Amino acid sequence: MQIFARYEMKKIQKIDLVFACLLGLLSFFYPISGRDLSFDEVASIKILDRNGYLLREVLSIQQGKGHWTPLAEISSRAVEAAIAAEDKRFYAHGGVDPLALARAFWQNLSSGKIVSGGSTITQQVIRNMFRFPRNIFYKTIEMWYAVRLEHTLSKNKIMEHYFNRIPFGNQTFGIEAASQLYLGKKAKDLTWAEASFLIALPKSPTHYNPYKDVSASKQRQAFILTKLFENKIISKDEWDRARNEPVFLFPKSSPFFAPHFCDHLIQNGYGSGSSIHSTLDLALQTEVEKIIQGHITNLQPENVTNAAVIILNNKTGDVLALAGSSDYFDDRHDGQYNAVFAKRQPGSALKPFTYAAAMNKGLTASTIVPDIETVIPSEKANFTPHNYDNQFHGPVRARIALACSYNVSAVRVLQNIGVESLLSTLHACGVNSLTETPEYYGHGLTLGNGEVTLFELARAYSILANRGQWIEPRFILEQPVHTVRDNIFSPQISFLITDILSDHNARTPAFGYDSPLSLPFPCAAKTGTSSDFKDNMTVGYTADYTVGIWVGNFDNTPMRQISGVTGAGPIFHDIMMHLYKDRNPTMMTVPARVVKKNVCSMSGDLPHIGCRAGIEEFFIEGTEPKTKCSFHQSNGILNYALLSPVYQKWLAQYSGYNLTSSEEKKPSADIQQEQMGIRIIYPKNKAIFKIDPNLKRSYQSIYFEAWAPEQVHEIRWYVNNSYYQAASKPFSVMWNLSPGTYRIRAEGKFNQKTFVDELSFEVLP
Repeated sequence: MQIFARYEMKKIQKIDLVFACLLGLLSFFYPISGRDLSFDEVASIKILDRNGYLLREVLSIQQGKGHWTPLAEISSRAVEAAIAAEDKRFYAHGGVDPLALARAFWQNLSSGKIVSGGSTITQQVIRNMFRFPRNIFYKTIEMWYAVRLEHTLSKNKIMEHYFNRIPFGNQTFGIEAASQLYLGKKAKDLTWAEASFLIALPKSPTHYNPYKDVSASKQRQAFILTKLFENKIISKDEWDRARNEPVFLFPKSSPFFAPHFCDHLIQNGYGSGSSIHSTLDLALQTEVEKIIQGHITNLQPENVTNAAVIILNNKTGDVLALAGSSDYFDDRHDGQYNAVFAKRQPGSALKPFTYAAAMNKGLTASTIVPDIETVIPSEKANFTPHNYDNQFHGPVRARIALACSYNVSAVRVLQNIGVESLLSTLHACGVNSLTETPEYYGHGLTLGNGEVTLFELARAYSILANRGQWIEPRFILEQPVHTVRDNIFSPQISFLITDILSDHNARTPAFGYDSPLSLPFPCAAKTGTSSDFKDNMTVGYTADYTVGIWVGNFDNTPMRQISGVTGAGPIFHDIMMHLYKDRNPTMMTVPARVVKKNVCSMSGDLPHIGCRAGIEEFFIEGTEPKTKCSFHQSNGILNYALLSPVYQKWLAQYSGYNLTSSEEKKPSADIQQEQMGIRIIYPKNKAIFKIDPNLKRSYQSIYFEAWAPEQVHEIRWYVNNSYYQAASKPFSVMWNLSPGTYRIRAEGKFNQKTFVDELSFEVLP
């Protein structure tokens, strides 16, 4: 029995050994999984601008640059050079070359050190797939995998993996990335000299690094060219020409444009694959960065160190430019911080949405809004808004109140519609940073006491530019143009707000005639400044673009009396001028159900014979004024007695008139106006203008503007004693710049007398 048992045991052991050998043999035929063949760890990501220019290349998991390139797009010269240098029997062996191993063994034994590994191209693919330690045990594992790879992929596919995986030094993987880095060209266009030069590098990327010692890589190149000649791959003539052909090495560089934009794409997982085709326009981005840096340099004496800009294409939502700071690489001022997505106080930049919400409830552009001392009761502390100029302006039409950004008027409008209505409107426009209750913000919400991002603000303004339709901003071209929902505002309300924000004459009393918001084409714009001068913004738009700008300091120190019009405004002006340097803006058309009516410029009601200053105003059908002006008497005298009693204190303070008196307007006012006569407001005396050689001449014009007493109907303008043009209120006329010295005169009649003002200015060529 014992003999039988020992016999059976030996029989079983032999069977196990045979079975184990069979399994071992079969394992060589077991294919390598798709997961192991994945290129993900080697692939870097290229971020391209909308025109295909490289913005940035994001390193792979292996901290390198690599792009999968089909073998058909790699020069056959590179393939021949690789075979000659690395594995001349590549198409004959099954993954391991016994002759190469024997030769390597003999070379290593003869020299007493490792000088050759005898690895095939297939083994090198395995080595770069699994990154095994370099020792005898793992060398055996590597050979086992190499045989398996030969049974998994075709020879051409293995060669394709080789050319995409091997390291070429300087954080590049694959011949395409190497060719772009070292030679500045595609791998399919390599000459014999260039192909041999690149194939020299993987032998030892550190030793043959051409940026450190180009002579070493040149020696290896010469060796490969000789191998090609000896193997009869190239002729004697081709060999001679390749050896003498200079290889021009590109300077080591790594493009890094639009850094805040690229960071945003990476951090938010935009795009997939090896390339991200972004919406950004690199040429525009570069110009925007120059504009920002120039203005911030000029503002540094006023303690201004940073700015941020975003530009949207209104029709597609494309983000065309995005700069989160004035200098990404300025560590002193936290340049890598992205202020486009930072919560900041927008100041008056929220006022247009207050008026838009009020128009939904019946407000019109000619509605009179009291701009008088106003106190909003509160449990904590009463809120008393003040205007930027520290004055009250009495009865003001809504158009003037919004265009001039009067704080008190905006608060009075908000009183009528409620803080809840404004907050709801802002949320509907995507301003989601305002997360507190209406009670928390109070009436200061319209003045910007909440914090929002510049991105949210620009997106909200683009809704007005798109006639009330929300088109979501997109960062990559693969994203579809996405309309979020039905119109936030009606086309009619969007048009009215846009027309007010574009009305240069309406904002002149507050901003002056020659402010940065003054452009030679229609453009809606609004500024905003926080009460502590820590933030200022300008956001504006045409039918084509929305541009948002923030200016301030990341350490929250206040600027020195820099407002939205003096800080962000000039940046806005220069960007808009650049956007339209070679084209005209798309003009916004008047939508259906919007009509024009004549109204009194003071009361906003229908004018009568006593209203000496009538203007045209837009109205949504059905909201036109129905009553005639009650501000003026038939003789043109202002009838202050009929004003609401809420204006009594203002009248007493600013007009010297007391509503409790039965008097009409004091006659001394006429005398004072007569004494003041006519004044030319713009241009200033002895002003100097210069022709811009890069700007269309049709854009290069100025307005003559004058102030005159209430009873003056018309002013006649003269240039160098020649009659030029007549103008009714607001007495402004456009004049195209032309080199020369000029004297202009404004004439008007008052109380049967002719009054004149004149001055001189110069236009340089």
